[in-house]
Amino acid sequence: MQQHLERRGLRTTQPRLRLLQFFAQTEGHFTPEDIAERFRLAGEPIPIATLYQNLRVFSEHGLIGEVVGHGGELRYDTNLTPHSHLRCNRCGKLIDIVLNLSDLRPHDQGHDWQITGARVELQGLCPVCQVATATKPTPTL
Repeated sequence: MQQHLERRGLRTTQPRLRLLQFFAQTEGHFTPEDIAERFRLAGEPIPIATLYQNLRVFSEHGLIGEVVGHGGELRYDTNLTPHSHLRCNRCGKLIDIVLNLSDLRPHDQGHDWQITGARVELQGLCPVCQVATATKPTPTL
C-alpha cells in the first residue's frame, strides 16, 4: 500500500494507508459521511477534515473516481476500470455497468474528434422500485 502512494508522489500517512486499504477491500460509491461512519463503527475514526482532504488528494491522483449521486452529493467510486453507471430515479441506487463505447461515437458534429473517454449515466427504475411502483395501491376518492 505504501508503494502505491509513493508511486504517485504522495506522502505515506496512517489515514491515507487506512483509506487506501478501505478502498481496496470495498466496492461501491461512498459519500464522505458513509466512509466516516464505517471507520467510526470499526473503532478507528478519521477526523472529517482529514478525510475530505485525503479524498480530494486520492481523486486528483487517480486512486479513486468521483460520481454525482442521486441527490447531487459527491460519491467516491472504488472501481477504476472503464465503466458507466446505472442510477435508480426512485431510490438512488447506483451500480456499475459496462457499455460498448464504440456505439457512442458522434455521427455529425464531433465525428472528427478522437474520443479518449466517456462518462455515461443511464437512469431508470431498479427491479425493487419497479415492483414497489407496480404494487402501489391506486388512491380512491
